[in-house]
Amino acid sequence: MGKKIIVTGTPGSGKTTILSMMHGIRVVSLGTELQKSINVERDMMRSVMPNTKIKELREKVLREIDAIKDDIIIDTHTSIKSGSRYIAGFTKQDTAHLHNVSGIIYIDADADDILMRRATDKTRTRDKETKQEIKEQRGVNISLATFYMQELGVPLYIIKNKQSAVETAKREVESAVSTMLKNE
Repeated sequence: MGKKIIVTGTPGSGKTTILSMMHGIRVVSLGTELQKSINVERDMMRSVMPNTKIKELREKVLREIDAIKDDIIIDTHTSIKSGSRYIAGFTKQDTAHLHNVSGIIYIDADADDILMRRATDKTRTRDKETKQEIKEQRGVNISLATFYMQELGVPLYIIKNKQSAVETAKREVESAVSTMLKNE
């Protein structure tokens, strides 16, 4: 069975952009896989589906991801923020459906960089948030990533993705992935 690496971060941190630049390892987006199972815009799933249906769908998709025989990266959010409410993007229950997780990479970016990326991303529908709200979300997300590190018993890498240094962040992600794949 292949190894799994979870790559997460605050929406707008650039994780999906970095992962799209990587070669040699399959990247599976949890959100995209969930969206394939229903006919609803990705960013609207949680507002139109009951939590029980989302939970069933997540379990199904995670079992399918877990059955992948190759080494893979799972691209997911640490949390989704809607107004003042946070929803786990990856949950403790999700960990029960994944085996052979080698580690977690949290892609981080400064609030200013996240604001700029969100403003220019025409592929997603996002809430307008302030710099302070993004700082709060980053804090929640790092806390959650730390919890998942403990829950899974794996290392957590925090990699900064500065606006003008995406290549540097990509190399750091590749290095962390390489290290995790070599460790038995």
